[in-house]
Amino acid sequence: MSSRPDSDVRVRFAPSPTGWLHVGGARTAYFNWLFARQHGGRFVVRIEDTDVARSTDESEKGVLDDLAWLGLDHDEGPDRGGPLGPYRQSERLDLYRERADWLVAQGLAYPCFCTDAELELRRAAARAAGRPPHYDGTCRGLSLDERAGLARAGRPASIRFRVEPEDWTLEDAVRGTVRFPAGMVGDFVLLRSSGLPTYNFACVVDDAGMRISHVIRAEEHLPNTARQLMLYRAVAVAPPRFAHVPLILNSDRSKMSKRSGEVAVAVGDWRRAGYVPDALLSYLALLGFHPGDDREILSRAEMLESFTLERVGRSGSVFDPAKLGWVNAHYLHHASGEQLEAWGAAFLPRALASVEPARRAALLQGVRGNLATLADLPSELGPFVEETVTLDPDARAALEPETARTLCGTLAVELEGLAQWSGDAVKSAIQSVGRRLALKGSALFQPVRAALTGRVHGPELPLVAELVGRDRCVARLRNASRRSPG
Repeated sequence: MSSRPDSDVRVRFAPSPTGWLHVGGARTAYFNWLFARQHGGRFVVRIEDTDVARSTDESEKGVLDDLAWLGLDHDEGPDRGGPLGPYRQSERLDLYRERADWLVAQGLAYPCFCTDAELELRRAAARAAGRPPHYDGTCRGLSLDERAGLARAGRPASIRFRVEPEDWTLEDAVRGTVRFPAGMVGDFVLLRSSGLPTYNFACVVDDAGMRISHVIRAEEHLPNTARQLMLYRAVAVAPPRFAHVPLILNSDRSKMSKRSGEVAVAVGDWRRAGYVPDALLSYLALLGFHPGDDREILSRAEMLESFTLERVGRSGSVFDPAKLGWVNAHYLHHASGEQLEAWGAAFLPRALASVEPARRAALLQGVRGNLATLADLPSELGPFVEETVTLDPDARAALEPETARTLCGTLAVELEGLAQWSGDAVKSAIQSVGRRLALKGSALFQPVRAALTGRVHGPELPLVAELVGRDRCVARLRNASRRSPG
């Protein structure tokens, strides 16, 4: 292996395809993406699929789909290729074997013939004696002849790294100086007897081979770093710059995980619930990153301008679904009709497909102020795209008085006779009818809104009338005027 040119910024996101994309993983991917785009570097996606029993093609596809939905486009990866692939660890097994054999030949690693059962007995004995349960070095001093004899006897062998007793220091871009004292790590496995690499070995071989300049990852990986620093020195490659970002926590400050069951932890869950990618990224970014002011929402462009590793905090942040909901509503309320259509394609009612594009955009923009999630789109758009409306309980109550039915019948006649249909004309007509019938406030506006939309809250009535159209407005008002009490 050769040294990496420090001037080239290359970062990676390396998920295991054993499930869904975790919101913490999404934030890590976002930080990597931001760093790469800020520095004109490369964002690499590498699939760490050596857990054969749990890795699936479906999970890999799901992770890549979620990254694409978030807009975190990568430059190299299993689906895009690149000059330093392959980008799946399962396709790099020969490379791991080659590097492990080289380390053995240099005396930096050795074959270990101990079985899992033997190792567990020794670890239990060490714990009982109050010693660290490190490997006891049984195979470390075997001669070549002894190794050959064990191999002939059919004993499977793993490959272990030879750890020397010394302190290690890491200058972490987030956590500052981190010290790893001698003795905290014993001789560790590089290749299992199955031929599959361990996480730390594959990680170093891949990061070195892919010329990764910065490793931005969750702080739970910090204990692994001592082993990785040892391996970088062994293969004579300068290590990347490490940045360990804080964890995302539950309300009780425990690590956010699926097992806790407190809130959804998968990006796909929030996606299916109708949250928009920009809102999720904005919220996740500020769980750990401090922009230096009191802004609570940062767009992607603003994050690209302000993000630095130095502004990433060291303490974990609690995931608050209510705050995420607030951020999501902000994005929805300020989106254009075209943006809402792009975000909400999976949620739009079928009837909207037959509406011409300009009117479709106007409808979406008209209802945006009532949206909490994209899942609200069918109910909010219903009054404007369906022929009839269904009254909710409050709307039925608003239409119950005789005065309300009289109002609807009178207004139907007034609207039908308008020379020009517009929001301002409708507003004037409502006010005129209100004066004539001595109605104002909620007694005037709630029955009209109830008749037109089936509810008593929503967009301003002039806009409702424009979106519903003259014919439907008149028909709905007449239907309301004919309702029987009760």
